[in-house]
Amino acid sequence: MKVLIIGSGMYVTGREGTGTGTILSSLAQISKAVAVEEVVVVSKRISSSKTVADAAERINGLLKSSLNVSFKSLGEDSQQVIAALQAEKKFDACIISVPDHLHFSVGKICLGLSIPTLMVKPLTPTLAEANELVRLAEKNKTFACVEFHKRYDETNLWIKKSIEENKIGKLNYVTVDYSQRIDIPMKTFKGWSSESNIFQYLGVHYVDLIYFLTGFRPARLVAYGTDGILKNQGVDTYDSVHALIEWQNPNDASEKFISSLNTNWIDPNCSSALSDQKYKVIGTKGRIECDQKNRGIELVTDATGIQQINPYFSDYLPDENGNLKFGGYGFTSIATFIHDVMKLKQGKISLAELNKHRPSFMESLTSVAVVEAANESMKNNSEWIEVGKGDD
Repeated sequence: MKVLIIGSGMYVTGREGTGTGTILSSLAQISKAVAVEEVVVVSKRISSSKTVADAAERINGLLKSSLNVSFKSLGEDSQQVIAALQAEKKFDACIISVPDHLHFSVGKICLGLSIPTLMVKPLTPTLAEANELVRLAEKNKTFACVEFHKRYDETNLWIKKSIEENKIGKLNYVTVDYSQRIDIPMKTFKGWSSESNIFQYLGVHYVDLIYFLTGFRPARLVAYGTDGILKNQGVDTYDSVHALIEWQNPNDASEKFISSLNTNWIDPNCSSALSDQKYKVIGTKGRIECDQKNRGIELVTDATGIQQINPYFSDYLPDENGNLKFGGYGFTSIATFIHDVMKLKQGKISLAELNKHRPSFMESLTSVAVVEAANESMKNNSEWIEVGKGDD
């Protein structure tokens, strides 16, 4: 299997100590059981070559793997470079991890070349762009889905099962509180954070999660953005975004619930985790509360202060033989995509079956519609906005 990765940032390489490099680490772990012949990482900046090489060396060393990773600069003509690489390498799969505003243009290139594609969330900021990608995927009969890894978190799967078993009765409301350190927009994503906002970049995870947990569809919303801190530092985006969403049962329009999502990326850098995230699901017969930051492990050192550890997302942990193994629900999301592509290629599963059970581009139109409506609401003095439904 040959894999193309577009982007070389935090989620791909863990650059500048920002994490494990979930995508490359996942592929290295997968390569120990599946023949991953070659991985090519492409990025705009030629300086990213060293970042990618260093990450590959570090990851291979930790996992005792031999993942073959090379780098190619996109230069000024992304389409020409990617098309030339595809003609030469004939990639089996592509993983796109670039800034939000580039998702459409890059996704269009890959789907135009009929490469099975995994897009790191959000799919796109607008329905028009998302619908075009859906049509392109359908036209070329290409598997395309979004890397919504929260769908693979066992905690969330337990909550989904509990809701389906009617343990808390009819849904009444859901609350989400999600924040990140200010270093993210100010340093890690400084080159593009002004092109996005915290709700579009991170809140979309919980939009998709609520849809996944309940099966309800968003009907209308109102959103409010606060600003001042980031704009005063030269980053033209909201400090926080707050969205109130009305959800409807697609089989019974009279059955509704409300969700309130509060998101910010101005947490102090001394916060005990990169992300602080909690949510509650309230029903007529009970409630479920979930702290997705505090997983029960706290590390306190002179060097790092207090840290809340989440080993369940993606981490290197000892296997039964004492060797490090990369795992977690972040890994599961990447691995599921790679195995799906293999099964599809081998004729062991159909595209229709995959699209029915994965966060496909079509399935992800729901979260795109909410992002677009929230952005529109904030531009229009926080008016209530009807949520679009894409082409479904």
